[in-house]
Amino acid sequence: MFKIDLHVHTIFGGDSIIKPDELVSRSRQVGLDAVCVTEHHSYFLSDPYKKIALETGFPIFQGLEYRAQEGHLLIFGLKVEEEDLPPRLPMQWSVNWVHQRGGLAIPAHPFQNGTINGFPGERIFQIKDLLALEALNASLSSQENQQAVQAAAQLGIKGIGGSDAHGPSVLGRAYTLFPSPIRTEEELVQGMTNSTSPTTWTIGSDSLTGRLRFWWPKARPRQAGT
Repeated sequence: MFKIDLHVHTIFGGDSIIKPDELVSRSRQVGLDAVCVTEHHSYFLSDPYKKIALETGFPIFQGLEYRAQEGHLLIFGLKVEEEDLPPRLPMQWSVNWVHQRGGLAIPAHPFQNGTINGFPGERIFQIKDLLALEALNASLSSQENQQAVQAAAQLGIKGIGGSDAHGPSVLGRAYTLFPSPIRTEEELVQGMTNSTSPTTWTIGSDSLTGRLRFWWPKARPRQAGT
């Protein structure tokens, strides 16, 4: 299995203390096979990792975290920045925009409490054509994650895992397992849309206790109101 932390922030985004050398060394230390850096509102903020990935031989993919009107989306497979997709547009419009261009938009931490930026909560059931939710986020409580797990199951879609790390100690505490190695960002999107990917969450870097694994078969997304 190929283990990827799909939600990571670093110093290039301005809100994290993770430095490039720490990203690679810590990721290897906790057994990750790759990471996806998701700085806010811009794919291009993480461009320095292209060279770092080549120099270290450690796969570092790029995505972004986008703030929609109702909450956040993780966007994979599109090279966009704030000018292309301005913040706080309606989530349904944003999902449609991304998918129409061949990318993948996944609601991040949909049941997060106490955030000034808002979160969709039960409104997630009104969003059409979702393929997955971020069901496991290492920066949230077990209750908030469980709500996301249950929502994904109710919608008949898959869940992904990511640490949402802003510091090295959180890297790899939530991740997504793929059945075969992922080599490119195109393969990453294909892996999340075409396969039955499990999500595994470990509490602590090497803990086997408390490990949860969820499998959701690929299913037609439930339409709003059904």
